[in-house]
Amino acid sequence: MRVFVVVGENSSFRRFWLGMLISRTGDVVTVVALSWLVLDMAGPAELGLVVLCQGLPRVVAGPLAGRLLDQVPPRLLLGWDNAVRGVLIGLVPVLWSLGGLDVAVLCVLSACAAVSSTLTEVAESAVVPRLVPEPELDAANTALATNWEAAAVLGPPLAGALVAVATAPVALVVDAVSFFVMSALCFTLPTLEPVPADGTRPGFGAILRLPVVLWTSVATCGFLFLGGMSEVLYPVLSREVLHTGPVGYGLLVGAAGAGGLAGVVVGVPLVTRLRPKWRIPVIVMAGAVPFAVLTVTGALMPAVVLVAVAGACWGPYFAVERTLVQRRTPDAVRGSVMGARAAISALGFPAGSAVAGTLSARLGPLLVVAIATAGYLLVAATVFMAMQRGEAGSRPRTPARWQHS
Repeated sequence: MRVFVVVGENSSFRRFWLGMLISRTGDVVTVVALSWLVLDMAGPAELGLVVLCQGLPRVVAGPLAGRLLDQVPPRLLLGWDNAVRGVLIGLVPVLWSLGGLDVAVLCVLSACAAVSSTLTEVAESAVVPRLVPEPELDAANTALATNWEAAAVLGPPLAGALVAVATAPVALVVDAVSFFVMSALCFTLPTLEPVPADGTRPGFGAILRLPVVLWTSVATCGFLFLGGMSEVLYPVLSREVLHTGPVGYGLLVGAAGAGGLAGVVVGVPLVTRLRPKWRIPVIVMAGAVPFAVLTVTGALMPAVVLVAVAGACWGPYFAVERTLVQRRTPDAVRGSVMGARAAISALGFPAGSAVAGTLSARLGPLLVVAIATAGYLLVAATVFMAMQRGEAGSRPRTPARWQHS
């Protein structure tokens, strides 16, 4: 209920939340429509190249975006970022209609859009603490996490319907319009002046001085790495173990998305009742259990249920993790820290996908599921130890004259 209160009563956050929902859905439509367009124009190898161009620029752009968010009013950056993306996406159907579109042009446009979009990605973590009071961070981040899951569930069918009815370029026109809507909403946000510098070293330097933030960032990169492994595992598992086709695979992926959405809505209020050091470890370990059972499941429907339960358990991760890092990061360097974190985490998902593809071919999907399960346990242990050391470091030291008692 706090989510509804924060969205309903805080007009600034409500506009930001609505804009992010539109933007997230637009991102999903872009992925589906652009992928279909590339496959029509060329083939899977070219699609892999375009996807690479959508991801790699974020590694470099993340720290720069964070620095800008610390120094320039965010509403201007976000407004122009989404307007530029609307233009870049809109160029695709225009060039297609003029006969001037090829894979090289799509790679350039995708890379430019990825650089621009990093501002909005980083702002989701950096700006929210300045739009809502500190006690409302859990609710605000839950509302934003719901956007992710809702877009993952609703976006692909919407994109598929647009592509089927009106072709991929027309779907991208609709997508471009969504970014212009987001741009207009961002320009209506309040002007947030830069936070005065407090002497804290920005970016990666700040992360190295904040142990909880550092190790939580490493764990999140690992969590995304394992998510990338699952992205490759599920189709291989569907074919080689569950012996099902595209429909069964779609059901498996849809179950993961639906479970994640349910987990955000229901799980965050439950998890936040735990002590902070237990929250993320419990989330990760709870999902690892049903995920591990996939190694002994040979039928589609039990696998669908297990994937949905695992998705529900993991659903609260990013809302809880983002709140933890926001509270541990000084205001003056929050943007640069979130930008540096974006650069770290951007490597996780594609690296996990590549590793899972190689391991699945050599070891088989069931053994890779077992390896990924061990990875989830390692992520949980990493966050727990970081939080344990953080709590110990924050306790007052016992005076020497009392130590012998």
